[in-house]
Amino acid sequence: MLRSEHVHPKTEEPSMANEVRHWKKENCAVSVAIADLSDRETHSREINEAYGEGGGLNANYRTVEAVAIASHILGKVGMVYGTDFVWKTAGVGDISFDFRNDAVKKRAEQALDIATKGFTTVRAD
Repeated sequence: MLRSEHVHPKTEEPSMANEVRHWKKENCAVSVAIADLSDRETHSREINEAYGEGGGLNANYRTVEAVAIASHILGKVGMVYGTDFVWKTAGVGDISFDFRNDAVKKRAEQALDIATKGFTTVRAD
């Protein structure tokens, strides 16, 4: 069923921006280097050749893939997007996630550190 308002699919409660939700702990974020997660090109050569530009994606493909990979890693250790963590932002060369609490953040740091083969670019913000 289509609705004009945004609602959470399971709870049927109105959705709101993650920045104003009370589910997360303040200053409970982790950043990871994009290059440690993805080596994809930032823009699609195929789309550029066919259409002359990158299409409708405002973020670059490497950043989007890094967010997807990091979210997958966190999901594999039992975390649920929107419950335990959300993607916060992308900076120059890194992506950041907000976490529900310090325990979840610590598990995320460990999982991302192992997945990125111990690179020192996983850091608490």
